[in-house]
Amino acid sequence: MTPTVSVVIPTYNRAAKVDKTIDSALEQTISGVEVIVVDDGSSDDTRALLGKKYGNRIHYHYQPNQGASGARNRGITEARGKWIAFLDSDDLWEKHKLELQLKTLEQYGDECGACYTDTRFYNNSETRTLFEMARDSYWHREDTGINGEALRLLVRPGGAGMVVCLSSLLARADLVREAGGFDIKLLYSQDSEFMFRLALQTRLCYVNRPLVWFDRSPAEIRHVGVSSQWNQMDFFLQDSQVRLEKLLGLGESVPAQIRDLIREQLSSIHSGWTNWYLEAGQYGKARGSVTKAAKMHLNRNIALKWLLTWTSPALARHAVRRRLDQKKGGFVTV
Repeated sequence: MTPTVSVVIPTYNRAAKVDKTIDSALEQTISGVEVIVVDDGSSDDTRALLGKKYGNRIHYHYQPNQGASGARNRGITEARGKWIAFLDSDDLWEKHKLELQLKTLEQYGDECGACYTDTRFYNNSETRTLFEMARDSYWHREDTGINGEALRLLVRPGGAGMVVCLSSLLARADLVREAGGFDIKLLYSQDSEFMFRLALQTRLCYVNRPLVWFDRSPAEIRHVGVSSQWNQMDFFLQDSQVRLEKLLGLGESVPAQIRDLIREQLSSIHSGWTNWYLEAGQYGKARGSVTKAAKMHLNRNIALKWLLTWTSPALARHAVRRRLDQKKGGFVTV
């Protein structure tokens, strides 16, 4: 029998918690749920634990460590369901999650091929839901609805403006495959880049209920394996640059106003590289980066940084350090 929903769970060295994630998928109130666990090279007891507890109730696949994107892509390949849902191995679902999403997708018919839900955090002091935190960026006013601004929101993911959590996403399998799966070159922002491409193909609807529990333990605990460099600024800048350049490379399939927003964000990343090179005393590279920033999106701050970097890089470095002090250690990109 063909399953209705294939749940793709990538995991790496999470034997102590992945079973709770799997349980939350198996306990869904709909029938026809296929659970696919892709073990991305775990060296702990994951294989033995899952084999003993679940047997043939799940589909377990092992592969050498490639990162979450490679594991998710393997899961997409193995999926047999009409719909594919993604669930990280430290996140949890409420039992009605898939049922409510499928009802909402049926409500909007062919207009929407993907649906997401609100999300709560655990292992964190934040009590607001993801939708509540993001109200300044986008307000989900109805119990269910269609998000007409998904592309804009996915250009600059994360932080208080984050709306779509990958563990809340349910999408038609054919659209997931047509989107091309996840980019293995991206280690930090692969989920939002994938969802951007998906949102070019179909509109996204939502269920305005917190049906996902998102683990927000300290990041050094959550980011492991090939993503363990999460806290290095050059890692963040490189990953963001690759993502944004890829989005810009999609050309006219992206609406003009969204392309402008991508260029603005890419300018900010090049400005961040300018700060990085100024701090390292690599003034030639700093000039190259600030010139790229100005070409992408020129504003007052970029213009001033361009002038200082070209005429007095030492003064530019001092200005960057002063702004960093004002931000109490934050990294200033513009």
